[in-house]
Amino acid sequence: MVALFLQTFLVSLPLFLTIGAGWLCAKVKLLGSEVGAALAKFSFTVTIPCMLFQSMRRIGELPPPDWKIGIAFFGACFIVCIAAWTIGRKSFAMAGDESTVFSMGAIFSNNVQLGVPLAISLLGEDCIPAISLLISINVFVLWLVATIAVEVCRSGSPSYLRTCAEGLYRTVKNPVIAAILAGLCFSYFHISLPTAAESVLTGLAAAATPVALFSVGIGLAQYRIASHLSVTAAETFFKLAVMPLTVYLLCRGLELGRIETQAACLFGCLPVGVNVYIMSREFNVVKESTANALLASTALSSLTMPVFMASFGLL
Repeated sequence: MVALFLQTFLVSLPLFLTIGAGWLCAKVKLLGSEVGAALAKFSFTVTIPCMLFQSMRRIGELPPPDWKIGIAFFGACFIVCIAAWTIGRKSFAMAGDESTVFSMGAIFSNNVQLGVPLAISLLGEDCIPAISLLISINVFVLWLVATIAVEVCRSGSPSYLRTCAEGLYRTVKNPVIAAILAGLCFSYFHISLPTAAESVLTGLAAAATPVALFSVGIGLAQYRIASHLSVTAAETFFKLAVMPLTVYLLCRGLELGRIETQAACLFGCLPVGVNVYIMSREFNVVKESTANALLASTALSSLTMPVFMASFGLL
């Protein structure tokens, strides 16, 4: 068990050290936060979409994902979300909108900037169909469910049609989703690219992992844990312990294949996603504790992710 953990930890260590390098460069003022924001934007809109587009173009060569992965992963999201929402209300006396964003932090991960590079580096391209399915649904569900829940708590009578339309619009305009859909079209219709375009896309795709992870590190340097420690600890515990365990149990219960189980559990082990912090700012609730959880969970996941994946026998 210890040997398996060390092997998993050493495989993932360079990826987390890349995050650390970005954090260090920001802390010593070698790079400013505006550089991190620009790199994050470049990663989200260019390099990661290029990597996913190139991978999805070859999806016909890979076995299709077991659709039960959606049931396992989002079933776990539902269970953990309800539990976290209840804890927020009962234990921390949060208002409904505060508890909603708190519970989102317990289930939604940094899937694109951190999850995609980690999954492809650790699991290989065989995981692409599975993670693409999770990302596509996740983007829509995050904003749709959170927005409806917050509006219900605040007004009691949200416009469900308008909220669903806004959620769908956010999904379609997302460059990551656009790249996945474009790659699927190119694969289905067997469309090839000119050699020059292929070379450009390959180069940009190769830059996706280091640029994304480095930008995460720079972004984390602007946060520090100074208050709301009990809420931060609870949210971090839900995200790094309860969520991966629940995902794993549902994967086993549904008898998912190894690659789907690996992909779902790896995504379950990821730290709190930056989208949750954006959401907390958008709704103006629990901003400090969400920022704390983002920082704490990212730092701790370098240890908890190898522990869980090794314990589950998935790496």
